[in-house]
Amino acid sequence: MSAVRVTQERSRAIELRQVSVAYEGHPVVLGLDLEVEAGSWLGLIGPNGAGKTTILRAIAGHVPHRGRIGIGGDSLGSLSARELARRIAMVPQHPAMPVGMTVAQYVLLGRSPYFSYFGRESSRDRAVVTHTLERLNLLELATRPLETLSGGEQQRAAIGRALVQDARILLVDEPTSALDVGRQQEVLDLIDGARKDRDLTVVAAMHDLTLAGQYADRLALLEGGHLVEIGRPATVLTETTIAGTYRARVRVRPIGTMVRAVVPDRTLPPRSPHAVPRDAPPVAVVRAPSVVILNTGDGKGKSTAAFGTVLRAVARGWPVCVIQFMKSGKWKVGEEQSARRLGVEWWTIGDGFTWDSKDMDRTQAVAREAWRVAREKLASSAYGLVVLDELTYPINFGWIPVAEVVEAIAARPSPVNVIVTGRDAPEELVRAADTVTEMRSRKHAFDRGVRAIRGIDF
Repeated sequence: MSAVRVTQERSRAIELRQVSVAYEGHPVVLGLDLEVEAGSWLGLIGPNGAGKTTILRAIAGHVPHRGRIGIGGDSLGSLSARELARRIAMVPQHPAMPVGMTVAQYVLLGRSPYFSYFGRESSRDRAVVTHTLERLNLLELATRPLETLSGGEQQRAAIGRALVQDARILLVDEPTSALDVGRQQEVLDLIDGARKDRDLTVVAAMHDLTLAGQYADRLALLEGGHLVEIGRPATVLTETTIAGTYRARVRVRPIGTMVRAVVPDRTLPPRSPHAVPRDAPPVAVVRAPSVVILNTGDGKGKSTAAFGTVLRAVARGWPVCVIQFMKSGKWKVGEEQSARRLGVEWWTIGDGFTWDSKDMDRTQAVAREAWRVAREKLASSAYGLVVLDELTYPINFGWIPVAEVVEAIAARPSPVNVIVTGRDAPEELVRAADTVTEMRSRKHAFDRGVRAIRGIDF
């Protein structure tokens, strides 16, 4: 490895590559790519359920994940529990405060990665605790039981416990929850002061967008487990972005030249999906190795749009695979004939729609076989694009578990782009996709009895 490469890896305190996390089969974070520079403060923002806390827990090694998490150039999985605790400290949103334990005893727990084999603290451990209590104005509270402290004092004790770990990375989950505005500023000032004094890297999940914009160097906006946008607070905190992601009516006002205040405004009308944006669209700064596109809705054009993208991919020289879950070879669709001439690998494994089925058990078995082939293609790194045409039908029939589909898509090799088509896409699939387009039917010739025309409809 070259010296330049080593220097770059060390300057990145944290690196996530295609990281996915699921709880009981339900995806929470999907294919996340993220880098955090050493010594910086990254704020994780987004609506409830966006995946902020889960990302922190994955970085800390508290939950299983797919993909790669790098800590200072080392893989998270290669670090022992003791080594990981010496590199990463975490302040949870609701830290456990044992009844009867004093502040000094509680903060000393943070030194456990350095205790001797017999679990005893050293004089150095006690000196580190005393110094930290003094820096956090907790020394006079050292002998107080935790349950007698105010909310702000308990939060300071939790930060003290994290700081005595002497870790270079500090993860903080909602540090200002349930605190008044004065205590919020006090806690965030403590964290920022420790970051600057000790050259810490801070990653904090934050609900208050104005505070997040004041303290973080960069903000990562998340929604449904996906990274929507990342950049300086002034570029991320716009009225259009917040209204679209949080479904909130807000005004964003500048404070000085760099900071913006996000102010809820109930006098604003509810945002219409057809409203003309007042802000320029955000500049794309995230370079993803691939994307997942979902074409759904009750209108025509879902498959046709996917096949148009197939032509683009072929023009780029990508290997492409198309798997049709409903149409069988007897359909002889024009797209298949044209695509095969262009070198596209095309599978028509479907057995027709259920209303045409003469043997439902066979139709279900054929759909499962199509999914088996699809999983093989998704797991292969041989394709630049895989199209799963009309996959939502067998999912909604209950023949293919949606959790299997989401897991297979999340686990695919990073260069493989995916397009899924079909009406009534389940919510899990919507959350797993990067781009979702819903085709809406306004009018259809079939409603007037006009039969489908070969070359137009199929």
